[in-house]
Amino acid sequence: MAKRTKKAIRRNVKSINVKDNLIVHECAMKPYQIFCEWIDDEVNELSSGRALLFEVVEIDDQYCFFEGFKEVGLLMDGDEIAIRRVDISKSEIERRAWSYLMNEFTNLDTINPKFFAAIKSSMPARVQQSLFNKPLTIQKILDIKDLKRHHYDYQLSLYPNQYPTEMPSFSELIDKVLYVNNK
Repeated sequence: MAKRTKKAIRRNVKSINVKDNLIVHECAMKPYQIFCEWIDDEVNELSSGRALLFEVVEIDDQYCFFEGFKEVGLLMDGDEIAIRRVDISKSEIERRAWSYLMNEFTNLDTINPKFFAAIKSSMPARVQQSLFNKPLTIQKILDIKDLKRHHYDYQLSLYPNQYPTEMPSFSELIDKVLYVNNK
């Protein structure tokens, strides 16, 4: 009986070449987008010799990943990876994607207030409740990182204009162009 179990596990792990068939899962798009906007710049190289294993959901011959954003960002077409197909719910995929993003966020040396605001405004309340047993707050992040509030306040002071700019109306834009052209 043990042999059957081992064979079943081996069948679940498959090596593939990365092509167009590895895509982000629809429930992980927002965390992946935030990762790409805020963390992707700081991604270095992976340690060589490390075998990459991704848990994926297979949908219409496409392998949909929901974790490992850093590793996916470093993949090139033709790279070989190992995948394990899993059958989990969309809510679990969403929770794991946000959990991965939060782990990457808490591993950063400084707390970027704009990055935190992007996470806070985009993470659904049910995911916040699932991950933290309460709504996400900066104090919760400070507690996780074992930092005092003044560390965050200092970082916040480095970003003076935290308010979004208001988009001018079309007529204001036309007036501005006419004014610039008449100079």
